[in-house]
Amino acid sequence: MANPELEEILARASAAIGAMAELSEGYAAIVGEGSDVRSRVTARVDGSGALIGLELGPGAMRSGAVELGELIVSSAMVAAQRAYAQRATLTEQFNRDFGELAGIAINETNEGDR
Repeated sequence: MANPELEEILARASAAIGAMAELSEGYAAIVGEGSDVRSRVTARVDGSGALIGLELGPGAMRSGAVELGELIVSSAMVAAQRAYAQRATLTEQFNRDFGELAGIAINETNEGDR
């Protein structure tokens, strides 16, 4: 004989696992990009802020070593900020969805205790 309460708990657990997998996939797909105002340097980072791409435009090599280094660092920082903003958006959505799922389970549990 099937236990409806157990089936509901298992369905919610499965939904939570699916939501966590989607979050992980979303994080893995994040790419932030940043460039200087003249597009001499373009940096790309992943969802953790690690540099995954760097392009130097024709004007970049005319910069001195110090200026080029500053352009690379500032472009990478902009890229990281954009990646972190994407990550925050995904995390906020996950928290809302997960909270709704948990809230339903908590409400039903509390009602059953009355």
